Amino acid sequence: LAYLSMGDRPQELERLVSALAEIKRRYQTSSAGLLNQEYFDPEVVASPQEAFYAEKKSLPLRQTEGMVCSEFVMCYPPGIPILAPGERITAEILDYIEYAKSKGCSMTGPEDPDILRLNVLA
Repeated sequence: LAYLSMGDRPQELERLVSALAEIKRRYQTSSAGLLNQEYFDPEVVASPQEAFYAEKKSLPLRQTEGMVCSEFVMCYPPGIPILAPGERITAEILDYIEYAKSKGCSMTGPEDPDILRLNVLA
């Protein structure tokens, strides 16, 4: 958190900019191997309420491709849902879930905390 005001002198602003540049230089990591897309344009097949309360079954993660999800899957960071009830599950989404898990992201939402299985519409 940086706080600037009208009372700050140009030298103080320069010190802040220099400090931020030094932090970036010291701690910047390579983005190689990172996915650059964290948002997927979902195909909504059913309303979230409909999907959440519908009859469902639990399947191994990779067997859910093409099915309609009945629960939320969220990843922190960035903290936005990867899947919501009523959305069709794609191979791209499954790849992202596995990638995020492998990078140690905190995954929440599904009944299975390890996300080895997902609930889908029966």
